[in-house]
Amino acid sequence: MTIALLLSSNEHKKKLSRCYNEVHKELYGVGVTQLKIEAVNETMIMFLVKHQRVAALRALEDHYPELKQSVDAALHQEFKRRIQKKLTEELELPAAGVLRDYDPQTAWACTVIICDSGSDQ
Repeated sequence: MTIALLLSSNEHKKKLSRCYNEVHKELYGVGVTQLKIEAVNETMIMFLVKHQRVAALRALEDHYPELKQSVDAALHQEFKRRIQKKLTEELELPAAGVLRDYDPQTAWACTVIICDSGSDQ
């Protein structure tokens, strides 16, 4: 099944959304406020997501910016590891890699799942 065909099903989009939100809740304690899923091409899925800002991280910004940046980076890496594992195990989506960026000013994030191009997914 191609990425475009996979995303044409509301059921598959709901499953992808659930996986993303569950991982986010595991790490940050809160769900997301908006989530949009799009096919980038035959091998990539993009999640555009509006997040709630985590109060603990906001509290570090003024007096401990280096620590906040390190914690943010570690949480991003852990999120990428967990979402890749969850999509692969639960949805059998061959997630070969994950790219992620977050803008704290707007609270928007973009996560791109790179699927194994050698697969029929």
